[in-house]
Amino acid sequence: MSRKWFLLAALPLATLTSTHAWADPGEIQRILEAKEAAWEAGDGEAWARNYQEDAGLVNLFGARFNDRATNAKRHTDVLQGPFAGTSLSVDVQDITMLSDDTAFAEALLRVSNIASMPAGLPDRGDGVLHTRMSFLLEHDGHHGWQIRFGQNTAVHR
Repeated sequence: MSRKWFLLAALPLATLTSTHAWADPGEIQRILEAKEAAWEAGDGEAWARNYQEDAGLVNLFGARFNDRATNAKRHTDVLQGPFAGTSLSVDVQDITMLSDDTAFAEALLRVSNIASMPAGLPDRGDGVLHTRMSFLLEHDGHHGWQIRFGQNTAVHR
């Protein structure tokens, strides 16, 4: 086999195995952990900042929000209403790179200092709400990593 043919045959393999600098799970982890500060500040806009403009979100009650603006408004209402003064802890469990520009992440969320658990959420009597949240993220050259879709589920036990 000539050297030219070898190089042509190896080129697709090299392309498949290369990773881009942005394919760094650490950046995704930082985006998810930044939700803690947004929560502490009661800032729904900051909470939704890393969602794409048309990102979907399914909340704990199964309601779907179809864009970042609705997500931000709902979180502002929640953070200034029933969850005012609460604290959020985000424990990123797993980040799976699906491709150089797509990732799936899972995190355990813990909201503490809840004075009165909202109806319909599991109440363990300790003022703490445990949820599991999944995120689909995409990367583009203009915006970096952003959340494409999120799903939050209450953990009952």
